[in-house]
Amino acid sequence: MSKSKNRRKPVHVLLIDDDLGLAASLKNRARRYQIIMDTATNLEEGLDLLMNNQKYQAVILDGKAPLTANQLKGTEAENFVHEAILRLREIELLYDRVLPFCVHTAWYVQLEPSLRNRTLVFDKKKTAVDDSQMEAMFEYLHQEIGKLEITKIKLQYDDIFEFADRYLDEEDLSLLLNLLSPKTSTQRTFLLERLAFIRRLEESLLNIFCKECLKMDPMLFGLGKTSRGKELIDLVKTRKLAPLHVSFMTYVIYTTQSLAVQHKAPENSEFYNYPISIYTVQTFVNGLLDIILWIKDSIENGIKESGTTDMDL
Repeated sequence: MSKSKNRRKPVHVLLIDDDLGLAASLKNRARRYQIIMDTATNLEEGLDLLMNNQKYQAVILDGKAPLTANQLKGTEAENFVHEAILRLREIELLYDRVLPFCVHTAWYVQLEPSLRNRTLVFDKKKTAVDDSQMEAMFEYLHQEIGKLEITKIKLQYDDIFEFADRYLDEEDLSLLLNLLSPKTSTQRTFLLERLAFIRRLEESLLNIFCKECLKMDPMLFGLGKTSRGKELIDLVKTRKLAPLHVSFMTYVIYTTQSLAVQHKAPENSEFYNYPISIYTVQTFVNGLLDIILWIKDSIENGIKESGTTDMDL
């Protein structure tokens, strides 16, 4: 492998194959090519992992494996791979998520003609003895993953996702990727949905700040009349724990979006039917990214007492 390939960021791949010995060997070899591999021994298990975990960026399918855990040994057939491809397409449509895949099979001669126009097929007998064949399969997966919108977003916001991949859960990570996607609409319902994502993420970020930087349980806040989020925001402000623009945006996101998105504002309020444009949303997204960078820096370098002045928040 070239040095440039060694410097690649690792990618997560799911292997669906019932041959445990081969799967273990393939998993070990994959590390050399910056591929972190998990395995499933049947299609049902593999689909469950894919639907419940956004970390998987591609899939390697066996040519013949069980459809379910209860399928009798020896009854595997080539309909497995065709059923698997069909189910992967269903996941893509249902979750608006592209999953590159290839087939790695000992039944290459029998399966390759029917799969030729659908995906690349790699021969297990050749990859077992020829490192160049194995590298070709892993290189194909890297290239296909590199074409994905999600990969491009993560590369564009590298420092953001260095933090997000470590501290955000699957649901919040999905919301962040949605917010940073270039897909957009001027429809109010779409914009309100994105504002709701921002508000949800702000609360998660404040909880992370509380646990990782203040070393406190966030559930200890908001036990009185004030909400947990508002109490944490007030703490950040009064103790001057964030730069002025970050402290200000934590409050603006919390207040504006709580009222505008949740429709609690009375008719005579400035927040009633709050005017929202794609620029409004982008302003709040930029504010959210600044909050992430502030928390990331606070975790890595410690909390810095800022020059934040008192504000009438």
